[in-house]
Amino acid sequence: AARAVQRLSTTGHWQVPVILPDNTDLTLLFWHATPPVFDGPEDRNGRRNHDEAAFWLRLLAGDLGFDAPAPPFILLGDGNLDPVRGDGRPGAISALLASPALQDPLPGLPTAGYEQPLRVDYLLPSAGLGIAASGVLRPGKAPGDAELFAAASRHFPVWADVTEPEP
Repeated sequence: AARAVQRLSTTGHWQVPVILPDNTDLTLLFWHATPPVFDGPEDRNGRRNHDEAAFWLRLLAGDLGFDAPAPPFILLGDGNLDPVRGDGRPGAISALLASPALQDPLPGLPTAGYEQPLRVDYLLPSAGLGIAASGVLRPGKAPGDAELFAAASRHFPVWADVTEPEP
């Protein structure tokens, strides 16, 4: 009975259309997944985290009963799962990173400062968008920012300068 009423999204999955100054459309796809830990042997959080990432694969494939978002779009958010290190079920996040519909401007870069550096935050532009530059804002680049970052979160901001879709 509990599964019948369990929402997929821990925090949310959002699709936000943006009209750019040149009147072109860009869709932003946001999510914030549950951490795949803090539960028992049933692995409820691990399974839910996996499914929250798998949702995007189904959406991009048009498998949810409505049209997939048209490019250009950017998928970004806190997946709360490293595809290689840490706890969790990495299958869906690994498949998402390998999707031909997306490009990964930050492959393998850690985005969170836990005991073991983990990549858990993602910014994945649709294939065809140009990427002029990208990175992870880490503490220690400017005076006082280490304290600011530490007070805000263990997660570091990710960024990318995207350009118009390639012809």
